[in-house]
Amino acid sequence: MFMQAIQFNASIPRYAFGLAAQKISPSILWNGMSCTALRDVPEPTLPNDEWVKIKTRYGGICGTDLGTMHLHTSPYLSPLSSFPFTFGHENVGTLAEVGARAGAFQVGERVTVEALLWCKPRGFQDLCRFCARGEINLCERMNEGALAPGVQPGFCRDTGGSWSEYYLAHASQLARIPDNVSDENALLVEPFAVGLHAALQYPPRANETVLIMGAGVIGLMMLAALRATGSKANIWVVARYPFQAAAARRLGATEIIDGKQDYLADIAKRTDAQILKPIIGKRVMYGGGVDVTYECVGSDASIDDALRLTRHRGRVVLVGVPGITKQVDWTAI
Repeated sequence: MFMQAIQFNASIPRYAFGLAAQKISPSILWNGMSCTALRDVPEPTLPNDEWVKIKTRYGGICGTDLGTMHLHTSPYLSPLSSFPFTFGHENVGTLAEVGARAGAFQVGERVTVEALLWCKPRGFQDLCRFCARGEINLCERMNEGALAPGVQPGFCRDTGGSWSEYYLAHASQLARIPDNVSDENALLVEPFAVGLHAALQYPPRANETVLIMGAGVIGLMMLAALRATGSKANIWVVARYPFQAAAARRLGATEIIDGKQDYLADIAKRTDAQILKPIIGKRVMYGGGVDVTYECVGSDASIDDALRLTRHRGRVVLVGVPGITKQVDWTAI
């Protein structure tokens, strides 16, 4: 049986052609001449009886996926990927086939898959030092074992991903979706986990002022995670669009900072900071500043602003994926 899947197949000629030709026509990036294409591929089969086959209900579109399609993503993790891979690490699906040793899961159940291919899915019984203490995001064997290299589903050729009709998962990766949780909300489990990890690792104090740079999915999930973990901090969110501002208010933002206006001047005024003008380059905010900044965009401009907007001895937490930075002035550190 065959199915349709959106795949990424990297090679130096395809990559180089895509980089050059997209300046003429961006559609070249996904018409099969570059790395991304919609293809007919065989339906996946269970590698052993600890695995399950999942029929896709929803596949999320992550900024990392878009960056990969547009060839903007750093090649740093390419040795921890295997090609061709099917996109889609954010997922919600229905169990279509369950291996005999995949636990108490039943065909027809709704599940979401933990988006990490750590020691257990790779067949290791002796866990690496990080997996042994539950830090599976730091697994040291993501290019070893019974699977092809891949940090997560959606970047591993053996598992497939949710940008297809079916994909595979190991029983250790599965989480049942309760009946009172919609598919749409369940699809946000992975990005919410990103925000939750940052909130638990670097929680603000109750009397601190927090700035969240960006009100996309990651920024909003960062806000939701802070409030869900009981944070009483004063949380400001930089939002560019009205729908983002409305969502941030619903999730518990104290103040909305207009990202289309001069928000450096706005935050300087709010925190009693001076604005100084260097001989050349961007303005500097001196004194004042917020206590903690969660940078949730990953762009050079956003990281650079995060450093400028945070007070002396404050904390900047990089939650977005920065990739290769070329225009970040790190002097503020």
